[in-house]
Amino acid sequence: MSQTSGILRPVRRFTIRKVNSSVVLFIATIVALIVANSPLRELYHTLLAIPINLNVLGLDIFQHQGEPMSFLVFANDVLMVFFFFVVGLDIKQQLLVGELSSVKKAMMPVVGAIGGMTVPILLFWLIAPAGDASRGAAIPMATDIAFVLAVLMVLKDHVPVSLRVFMTTLAVADDIGGIIVIALFYSSGINLLMLGLGLAVVAILALLGRAGVRHIGLYMIGLFVVWFFFLQSGIHTTIAGVMVALAMPMTTSVSRHQLGSLAGAISKMLPATESTKKGQTTHLEGADIAMINSLRHAAASAIPPVQRLEHALTDWVDYLILPVFAFVNAGIDFSTFSMGEISTLPFAVMLGLFIGKPVGIFLFTYVYIRLTRHQWSNGVYPAMLFAVSILGGVGFTVSMFIASLSYDVHLHLDWLSEAKLGILTGSLISGIVGYITVLAVGKRHQRKMAKQAKQAD
Repeated sequence: MSQTSGILRPVRRFTIRKVNSSVVLFIATIVALIVANSPLRELYHTLLAIPINLNVLGLDIFQHQGEPMSFLVFANDVLMVFFFFVVGLDIKQQLLVGELSSVKKAMMPVVGAIGGMTVPILLFWLIAPAGDASRGAAIPMATDIAFVLAVLMVLKDHVPVSLRVFMTTLAVADDIGGIIVIALFYSSGINLLMLGLGLAVVAILALLGRAGVRHIGLYMIGLFVVWFFFLQSGIHTTIAGVMVALAMPMTTSVSRHQLGSLAGAISKMLPATESTKKGQTTHLEGADIAMINSLRHAAASAIPPVQRLEHALTDWVDYLILPVFAFVNAGIDFSTFSMGEISTLPFAVMLGLFIGKPVGIFLFTYVYIRLTRHQWSNGVYPAMLFAVSILGGVGFTVSMFIASLSYDVHLHLDWLSEAKLGILTGSLISGIVGYITVLAVGKRHQRKMAKQAKQAD
């Protein structure tokens, strides 16, 4: 092997394998912090203030209350709609066929999620400044499941599958709580007419979904219409994404038997000899081509619209929308901070994430297990539950989003910057400490089990 080939091997490996989305999000955050604290800071803020205009038939789509959207607002109020749309698609699946599909399966992660939301809020209220600063109480209640699952996958040899499922389900329940909070507390100046029109469109989409209408384009048009009405109504636009997602059907128009019959018929008409090589010249009759096209259509129809859209949009959300969101929101200028002038707000957010989240998740879950005499899953024990709960303090994406809703960039820029500082610090500490703790607890448990097995022999 040549020296050049050896040098290029890591590059090839990097390009062939898909980079974890959380890594891209982290890089976007670091770039934003570097740019905001460099000579390019003025250019950065100019970029955030660029107006976004889209005129359709004399109507400015991105205009609200007479003002065009800045790029910052566009990222938060338009692009993030697709993020919450994908979240809604995941919630729909969990409610119908996942861990939230029955009360018995859902109770433990839901209870843990409630603890992980209420304790951070209470801790925030105890520490944060009085007055309007309290609008940010919901900031530390969120868990960024992308980061958490990324860490858990790295530590999969030390974390049982049941606990990874528990944290995933908890994060979904956490998202539902966050969506409810956004809808109730971060909407203002409600225009009942626009709200009514938006809800009417949602109801129509839900009826179409119940009737088995599976045309994805129809629901995407509906998403745009609902988004526009919600924008004009004062209800935060991200709610549109969730509601339209929940209205979509999770059904298939093709049975497994039909799909299997088509596949079997096609396999019979293709060359069946073992010696047949890939790429060998093959002539198909018109009927054969029609049958293959039928299989292709049937295979597409076999996938429920909810899953088809989630599959189609996830990469766009993970590798474009969320990095853009992180870049425009994470750019904190540290030169504006002075230790003597910083309020208790960033400490309230940081401690809410690093202390409030794990204490709430662990305490509520542990008490539920003790009171209901719920059986611990295989490989799950109190120490590991607490270690994984620490990772719940990584609240980056949704916490940043709620911070942008809590504090107006023009009226409360200092509070917004302080809240973002608390989010970054709390999430980073939670991620590092959580990783180290899970690794240490997992290794200790493995040594203990190995010792017990040796004694048994």
